Amino acid sequence: MAQDPENNTANAEDVQEDSAETNLPKNTVEVEDAGTLKKKVTVTVPRAAIDAKRDEMFGELSNSAQVPGFRVGRAPRRLIEKRFGKDVSQDVRNALIGESLGDAIKDADLKTLGEPDLDLDKVEIPDDGDLTFSFEVEIEPEFDLPEVKGIELTKEIFDVNNEKIDEYIQNLREGRAKYEKTDEPAQDGDGVVTAARITGEGVTWDNPRVPLRVAPGTIEALPLVDLGEKLKGKKVGDVVTITTKAADTHPNEDWRGKELAIELTIHEVQRRMVPELNEDFATACGFESVDEFRAFVSDRLKGRVDMEIQRSLRNQICQYLLDNTSFDLPVGVVRQQTYRALQRRYVDLLQAGVPREKIDENMVRLQAAAAEEAASDLKLSFILGKIAEEKEIEVRDDEVNARIAQMARAQQRRPERLRQELAADGSLEQVSLAIRDERTLDALLTEAKIVEKTAEEIQADAKAKTEKSGAKKSDKKEDDKKQAAVKEEKPEKKAAEKKPAKKKDDEKPQAKKAAKKKKSKDE
Repeated sequence: MAQDPENNTANAEDVQEDSAETNLPKNTVEVEDAGTLKKKVTVTVPRAAIDAKRDEMFGELSNSAQVPGFRVGRAPRRLIEKRFGKDVSQDVRNALIGESLGDAIKDADLKTLGEPDLDLDKVEIPDDGDLTFSFEVEIEPEFDLPEVKGIELTKEIFDVNNEKIDEYIQNLREGRAKYEKTDEPAQDGDGVVTAARITGEGVTWDNPRVPLRVAPGTIEALPLVDLGEKLKGKKVGDVVTITTKAADTHPNEDWRGKELAIELTIHEVQRRMVPELNEDFATACGFESVDEFRAFVSDRLKGRVDMEIQRSLRNQICQYLLDNTSFDLPVGVVRQQTYRALQRRYVDLLQAGVPREKIDENMVRLQAAAAEEAASDLKLSFILGKIAEEKEIEVRDDEVNARIAQMARAQQRRPERLRQELAADGSLEQVSLAIRDERTLDALLTEAKIVEKTAEEIQADAKAKTEKSGAKKSDKKEDDKKQAAVKEEKPEKKAAEKKPAKKKDDEKPQAKKAAKKKKSKDE
């Protein structure tokens, strides 16, 4: 069979290139500690590798570069280097660093978190010698898991009462609230349309139309707990000014840690109309009477008792894992996790069927303690991730889609639209992690020791535990008093002990004189 000489030549060139790359000296990698769960990685790229990459790029450029006076592919190398040298040097640097980063992390066997911290603009290829550059990465913590088989749990026997029924119906009513334009002052829960302006050191941000509620809320990821108080009683044309400080974890790096002034000009007030619980509301929900509607809600809540019990047991396991696992957390990832923790709370509340308006209010309150909660969430995520890995628990795409469909039904929304929103703000990954964690916790539940108790019994146990803890503290105080008394007595004892010792010391000179006198007499 005849062979294509051109293909043979091309194959030969590929073999030569692969052989040349294989013969190049390898990079050297050095790793040192740079803080808590942070490593500084220093990479040295040999000169031979630099020259090979430069020759490769100039070779490619020689075939396509357009140089005046020469046909494409015919310009001399020296002219191409003179014309494109600076750009090629940057491309060579970027290519070498891009190739070296991943290899260095792999060679150092580092389980990294986030992206490497490297200022590319400060790295330059020297005219002679090797290229050396450094970057820092945060790494996953290493820790030992506690005993996860036979965790002792308390299963509360839930009772569906009128209070729980009323709370569920209230959420449904608020979810169907409507807004009507009004000239009256804004009241709690009303909607307002404002023009917003945010100013601060080096910060100017304007938006002519920002819809808000007379309740705790956020503007550009700035939590405003007192927003409802500021807007309450205001009319169209009024101006409200709020001062706040951007968190160190704010998405906009230029805003972080800065004092900001938010000026809101009210253009419209919308009265919030929550439907009454009457026959019309029951009919709109598909029931003939309020009593029939309440009976349906009661049955539905009873069907959700298992879900509440499951949630309670999972929370107990989470607390056990947090209390019995100790390790440090990477500082940078904790900052990033603060926002992710809020996303996770958002997903949890959506799944529970809480109206979006209430979610916004809750999210603002959660942001106040977001950093502390983020640290706990991050720690728990590492623990559950390690358990899931050991138990080979993985989440499939169809499970994520099913969960989104469930959340959409609770919110009476289209699943595909909700998925787009979750993907846009980064919450989609949190849905997958939530499923992974639930499956991991359920696996631990099958191995747990569960004791059933009523709410009254649980309260009694908690009271006894508190009293026992108080008794321990009281005993400790008594022990501390005794120890303090002993310390006060010690100086007196030491002083008493020193007196006879001093007396003995006083006798020593007399004994010496007597011995000397006796010796003289004998002589």
